[in-house]
Amino acid sequence: MGVMTGLSGNEMYCMHLKGYTPGGMVIGNSVYSMGFVGGIGAGLRSALGGEVTQVTDIIHEGRLESYRRMVKEATELGGAGITGVTSELKHFHGNIEFLSVASCIHQDGAREEKIHFSTSGDGQELYCLIDAGYMPMKFVFGNVAYSMGVGGGLLGALKSIGRGEIKEYSDVFNHTRHLALERIVRDAQSVGANAVVGIETDRYAVPGCSRNDDDGDGGQESQCAREFISGSDHQRFDLR
Repeated sequence: MGVMTGLSGNEMYCMHLKGYTPGGMVIGNSVYSMGFVGGIGAGLRSALGGEVTQVTDIIHEGRLESYRRMVKEATELGGAGITGVTSELKHFHGNIEFLSVASCIHQDGAREEKIHFSTSGDGQELYCLIDAGYMPMKFVFGNVAYSMGVGGGLLGALKSIGRGEIKEYSDVFNHTRHLALERIVRDAQSVGANAVVGIETDRYAVPGCSRNDDDGDGGQESQCAREFISGSDHQRFDLR
């Protein structure tokens, strides 16, 4: 059987212009029990809200493990780089699956190959970036899990009855997105990059870590979610 790739015809043509040919599709995953994650979040019982660092660490670890397994599979297949990296979080039966998917590319005429880069950019984006003097280095990401807290959840719920901005929610979302951005920048700097491109941001609810018990007669739900930002870091070279 020939190559099975996630690259489209246009992407394959763009890669051909830069001396690359399509390789196989690569996948990495990691499954975590939501019962374990939820137990940590429920045990915090924080009425103040803010970052839930234990959940942040678990989600980062799960995503990193799925990425590493994808890179390992790409290394075993052989190739010069990995393009079109996606990183997803899927819920099923009380568990979380972290899933990383991408496509390898080969360098024309190379006898021995080693994975030199991974990027979220597709074939067309990679063509444009190389043409502009950027060399892809590594797919990077940053995330933060946070709780609105009992107070923030109650106040926000009351304000949502009327119209206008819910400032408490605006402030929390703004703060957590900046935290995630700081972490993606640190990840990029750790490999010597001077640019991060193709940044995307997503927010997911995290089941099981959003309940703060009050007085034993019931519970007060607080917003608990995860902010995730991903992108690809690059080294820019001046074109001569």
